[in-house]
Amino acid sequence: MLLEEVPVAVDSFNHDGGVLFFCSHAHEDHLKGLNKKWRKGPLFASAITRQLLLLKWPSLEITALELGRTYQIPLMDGLEIEVYLIDANHVPGSVMFLFFGYFGSVLYTGDFRLHEKHQDIASLAPVRDKGLSRIYLDNTFCDPRFQQPSREDVAAAISKRFRRKWPCIIFVESYRLGKETLLLHLAQKLRSRVLVSEERKKTMRACGFESDQVQIQSCDPLQASEDLLQTEALRGCIWAISRQNLRKGMWQASDSGCAFHGIRATGWAEQARKEESMPSCEDLDENLVAVSDDGVFHYLYSDHCSFLELVQFLQFLPKAPVTFISPVGSSEGTYSFDGADGIQKLMASASVPSIRYSERPTRCFEKTSLPRAKRKAEGPHEEDGYEQKKSAGA
Repeated sequence: MLLEEVPVAVDSFNHDGGVLFFCSHAHEDHLKGLNKKWRKGPLFASAITRQLLLLKWPSLEITALELGRTYQIPLMDGLEIEVYLIDANHVPGSVMFLFFGYFGSVLYTGDFRLHEKHQDIASLAPVRDKGLSRIYLDNTFCDPRFQQPSREDVAAAISKRFRRKWPCIIFVESYRLGKETLLLHLAQKLRSRVLVSEERKKTMRACGFESDQVQIQSCDPLQASEDLLQTEALRGCIWAISRQNLRKGMWQASDSGCAFHGIRATGWAEQARKEESMPSCEDLDENLVAVSDDGVFHYLYSDHCSFLELVQFLQFLPKAPVTFISPVGSSEGTYSFDGADGIQKLMASASVPSIRYSERPTRCFEKTSLPRAKRKAEGPHEEDGYEQKKSAGA
């Protein structure tokens, strides 16, 4: 996203001319435009994210910034900005950026999960002294229906369930980055191993996860022989697998006749539970898990804030206009919830003065808490409370 206040782009790398670039974390959907030949401007990231990007593109020039330290960075026109990094509690290396200077103070959260230390943001000098000009907010789960429990509680529920089914193969859906803590928690509680690809092993090492319990898989689970699958099931193992291969891996294990289970640990499990799954009665707290018709366990394990955590986060901070980082969906999307309804409820719950957002694919609006008469006096609106604006870019 290209910020409105200053020539800074975060997690968006296709801009030309006089722009400073920042990467909040190394998930693929936040690297659009980056490649081994990228040379559009100065690029900054946390030390871990820098290591992860260099694993993928060794020739990239990236400046690593430490958390908890203020950096002064010159702009092309002789001005400068200052930036301060805050742990985003999302995945290894993920950070928030607090930018401040001639334009005021702007907080860009990137993807994040609320942590008690986020209360301290309001006491940082630029925020304490002058407030915030704008908050760019992770709105992934901005709807009251998303009530993800803590990751620790969900991890404990998963290990408790599968102790009763052990030994077996547990396929855990994961991206190239993320869920490391969950994988190691299961390995420790079940006294087993985590099988990963060689690439995933390098990623975990770069993130500081060195453990004898993490082992490189002898082959891709989709190519595993019947004998190998049966052997692994008898020993018991945690097998990290991609989203597109989770069910294929389960089918492969089923054909071999071995004991296996599949886990999707995601905040979207709330929607999956309501739309395609039935609650499981094996857990004391049925709200944590549901089982779909194909046998996949959907657990409410999320690296993003729940709706309540978004409200709490905004209440920690000085009141400021908000811009959503991600486009707002509609009830006709992949997951049937109305993003506009979440906006109204967030404004009411957190007393946000205004929320600017874009809808797929091109419209951009601003929801304001101004009285109806004042809104009408400011000019035409798409509908009550929504002011149509030119998109800031993404």
